[in-house]
Amino acid sequence: MTTFGDMAFAMGGVPLLPSIPFGRASKAFFCAPGTDSGGSDGNRGTNVKQPLATLSKAQTLATADHNDTVFMIASSNTAANTTDYQSSALAWAKDGVHLIGVNSGNQVAQRSRIAQLSTATNVDDLFTVSADNCLIANIHVFHGVDDATSKGAVLVSGQRNHFVNCHFAGIGHDTMDTADNYSLKLTGSENLFENCVIGLDTIARGTAATYEMVLSGGATRNTFRNCIILSYAEAAGMSFVNIPATGIDRWVLFENCWFINPIQSAATTMTEAFAVATGTSPNGLVMLRNCTLIGATDWEAATVSGRVYIDGAAPTAATSGLAVAVAAS
Repeated sequence: MTTFGDMAFAMGGVPLLPSIPFGRASKAFFCAPGTDSGGSDGNRGTNVKQPLATLSKAQTLATADHNDTVFMIASSNTAANTTDYQSSALAWAKDGVHLIGVNSGNQVAQRSRIAQLSTATNVDDLFTVSADNCLIANIHVFHGVDDATSKGAVLVSGQRNHFVNCHFAGIGHDTMDTADNYSLKLTGSENLFENCVIGLDTIARGTAATYEMVLSGGATRNTFRNCIILSYAEAAGMSFVNIPATGIDRWVLFENCWFINPIQSAATTMTEAFAVATGTSPNGLVMLRNCTLIGATDWEAATVSGRVYIDGAAPTAATSGLAVAVAAS
């Protein structure tokens, strides 16, 4: 097993972090943002006791395709000591450079955090992953400031990346409830999202043209496995996922995923979970395997695209996977 000299990866042979594909030329960089973390971009960042302060500096130092890994260390439970605040979009643009959050490993709002500086404006796609072949784990991206000109929390345009236990939370302020905003936009292909949370249920979405996820640009062969897609709708026309014409090619797979709009907490029931255009070729399939939907009347309603396929215990076009309230026997 490859182990760093400061034992950040393993102690006594027991791994402390997700499995990372280290190579002979791999380097580890440590980033500890926050007021009390001791991080400084004047440090080399290769020793956990002398970490960097920002992920952008870590990207500058890392070498593409060497399987370098950046460890983002949470210094406490407070936002001030866990967050790398951005004044502009943070671009993760080097292939084969991995990003791992060092925190408790919880699924919602992890304490290794990327957010927009409150005074910044016009920050579209706060965190952009254009690189290929990256492992990104235990990271929370929160996009919530009083600015209607900032849209999109995360854009993934790269290919063959693996996201594990990440939370992508967009529209985190009432002012950001504007048309064409989202938590995740996916244009890249052959990416895998596992145990991730996409969306937010603390800020109501009252604009029907907002979505938690947008798949566009011919995104191909992407998989969401054991993920939670959250929303809090104030308009029936809100949907979890928007797929415009020619938005995907081949297929996108949702496996063992929960789509949750908390109607028991006063959210408005959505008309449909997926807004899928018919369009012209290429038009890929949307496949739902063992998925559960709460807070929407149907997976698709009104104009049915014919592109959404459901697999469940009793697969039927209208009711498979729709959760119902428990009743007394």
